[in-house]
Amino acid sequence: MLSVKKSQLIPGDKKNLKFTLYLFSLFIFFSISYFSTPKLLTFSTDSIKESLKNNNNIHINNILDVKYKIFPTPRLSIINSDFVIGEGIAKVKNSEIEIILNVTQILNFKEINYKKLLIQKGSSEVNLNNISQLLKNLKKNKKKITFKNNKIIFVQNDKIFFEITKAKTKMDHTKKKNELIIDGNFLNNKIFIKLDNKLTNKNNLIIKIPELNISTKIFFESSAFQKTNGLLNLAIFKNFLKFNFIKGNNLKIKDGFIRSKLVNSSLNGEVTFKPNFFIKLNLKPTSLNIQELFILMQKKYFSDDSNNLDLIKKINGSFNFESKFDGNIIFQNGEILFTDFKIGKNKSIYFNAKITEFSKKGKIKFNLVKTIQYNRNLSKQFKITGFIFPYNSKVIFETILLDNDKLSVEQVKNHENKFKNTVIKESLGNIFNENKLNKYFRNLIKVI
Repeated sequence: MLSVKKSQLIPGDKKNLKFTLYLFSLFIFFSISYFSTPKLLTFSTDSIKESLKNNNNIHINNILDVKYKIFPTPRLSIINSDFVIGEGIAKVKNSEIEIILNVTQILNFKEINYKKLLIQKGSSEVNLNNISQLLKNLKKNKKKITFKNNKIIFVQNDKIFFEITKAKTKMDHTKKKNELIIDGNFLNNKIFIKLDNKLTNKNNLIIKIPELNISTKIFFESSAFQKTNGLLNLAIFKNFLKFNFIKGNNLKIKDGFIRSKLVNSSLNGEVTFKPNFFIKLNLKPTSLNIQELFILMQKKYFSDDSNNLDLIKKINGSFNFESKFDGNIIFQNGEILFTDFKIGKNKSIYFNAKITEFSKKGKIKFNLVKTIQYNRNLSKQFKITGFIFPYNSKVIFETILLDNDKLSVEQVKNHENKFKNTVIKESLGNIFNENKLNKYFRNLIKVI
């Protein structure tokens, strides 16, 4: 008689089988949900608008098309979108908004529950007149925002102030931090900006441009009457700038100083933003190496590889000097004017100059007055006009007047050659060497 043996499963195997079936079922469920969501989603454009407004203070008027993307994570994509952040803080155009959905709430159709926003391409126009609202808007963000490959245009009074291209921007607000980070290009140089607010009304701003060796740290806090007090520390190469400031209708600078190998000086003044950007600074140098400063400018702005000239051309304002020497440097519509300069012992050299062009073609038009005391009671006055060509260290005299008597063309050319051989020699910076200048003019008196 045949006997049939019942097959028996070991209890441990049953548990493993149940666990495997459970995981498999769970996998199937999530797979069906994940891949079928595009057909099931019924989010209205109104619900998307409301969610963006409530979570990130984003106001978007028209949504023409919304697409669902499965990879790399479930998200809604709004192409060619225009929107405004806050109350006109930034206007974003031609961008693609990707709303990164919360997977655990993906089938909750009543409201959009997303983790963060990814905004790609397009341009963002930031109004500097509304920049004070930026931190307030950051605090309203309930969800993280990241911009990628975005162009940021800073404007004031309908004029472009400066631009940051290929920008990646992160806006993040949590209980522990409230920060804005921008990585991009400024005038073909990498720039990093970080603005954070960890304590009430106390903020930190960091700006770095590594290729220019520029690093800035600014601490500021808001006070009553819409004024902001703060402290700025700026490092450029081995040059340091520090000052306190008060920001109201304009920016007032006080108790400042500049320290470098070329100059040590106190600093105060003001910066005006409305109706146009304008700088007015007053300096009292305790030391200044004007020869080395000129050589540095010669290499930086009058050579084959001159760059960053756009920054100089955007500056409008004046730098007023007292103490070691007197004079004003005026930046005006792309030109640089040196007016009423008095330098040297007893300030015996007086000159004016104008720079209208930079790079290797650049030139400096000048007129100079020098008084030479050659006897106890006798003096002679020289007036010289001409051009300096920094690229090839060349100086050309146009006219020379001795006590208002004009020298002949031949005499002018002869004295120009002597100036080249006795003063300039191997360095154009020697035109500020007072000993060489005095020797040259005394010899000139003997010849004439």
